[in-house]
Amino acid sequence: MELVPSDSPEVADSIASTSALACWGWSILTLVCVASVPGLLIVLLVSLIASARAAAWFGGPVILAFNGFVFWRGRSPRLTWVIAGCANRIFVRMFGIRGRRQPDVTEPNVIILEASEIASISIRTIEVFLYGPKPKLVEWLVIEPSQIMMQSFSGYVRPLLKADDPGKQAYIANEEGRLTMEWKWCRPALPVFLQQVAQVSPTIVIGPEERSELDLNGVWHGPRGGPDAQQRRMLVQAKRLGFSRKCVELLSLCRGMTRQEAAAYLAEIEEGEAGTDISAVQTGCGRGR
Repeated sequence: MELVPSDSPEVADSIASTSALACWGWSILTLVCVASVPGLLIVLLVSLIASARAAAWFGGPVILAFNGFVFWRGRSPRLTWVIAGCANRIFVRMFGIRGRRQPDVTEPNVIILEASEIASISIRTIEVFLYGPKPKLVEWLVIEPSQIMMQSFSGYVRPLLKADDPGKQAYIANEEGRLTMEWKWCRPALPVFLQQVAQVSPTIVIGPEERSELDLNGVWHGPRGGPDAQQRRMLVQAKRLGFSRKCVELLSLCRGMTRQEAAAYLAEIEEGEAGTDISAVQTGCGRGR
């Protein structure tokens, strides 16, 4: 296992040559829509100040320029890649830079894993039933280190991911010694990426998919006394999966709360669950002694 800067020649050459590459960012349609808005506003402003003909002549190139820049910025693999497979190695990008902050090209932020250091790569999927029978899917890519690497892997990687820097966009997390990456804004689709990895790195084991579900329908339609202990844990899990706003909306709608009360209630539940987890750990330590 190595830790290198993302702009190192080794990484740049591998990213340029591999076909197993996942990038982070919006779809083409979204990029076009976002890029077209400033140009259309300029066209409208010119048409009001001058004429419709002047707006058409001036606005067309402006819209094309905005689209070209945003498309290049958002689709360039060199700028947006998050994970790649190449010649029995996996390159994992830990974080990107947010906002206008200039990246430190000497800062190591790419983990290089040899095939022998990886037990398996797999998909973890949770079907979240928020309201009704149609679930929302939450997917992760899971990299399981080999038994030999497990202890050193966790001790080496975990401290790198603990730093809380608002100028960085974290791409991965460390869960019980495993690297996980939420596949929310990534492309291509996760099964497609694993097929690409299997083609370029045949010695890397593609593990079976882990699939589970989280059904919250009973929380909204249950007794008026409020969610029970299991349902409260489910609400906290849904919040941590990124459904906080939807949970607040449904609590407000079905439990007769204002949105402010629902948000405060959800935060209170999460704090209570965190306290329960800490107490359980302390009790287990006490029994161990």
